[in-house]
Amino acid sequence: MNQHEFHLLDKLEVPVIDRAYLAHDDLAALKEVERFRKTYTIEVWQGDRRVVRVKKGNAALVSEDRPAL
Repeated sequence: MNQHEFHLLDKLEVPVIDRAYLAHDDLAALKEVERFRKTYTIEVWQGDRRVVRVKKGNAALVSEDRPAL
């Protein structure tokens, strides 16, 4: 099991809810956040690695959504 952090963001991109979640892998964590995507933009992190960003309503990602290198 791997520790993942879910950060649910408001329309100003400010985290309003943070949750810890144990998942077998990144895909299991992504499946868990699907229930929040209608209301929030979500970032899933594992330690200091951003696993995925899912925009509210599953809107298309743009270049600004890319993690900083």
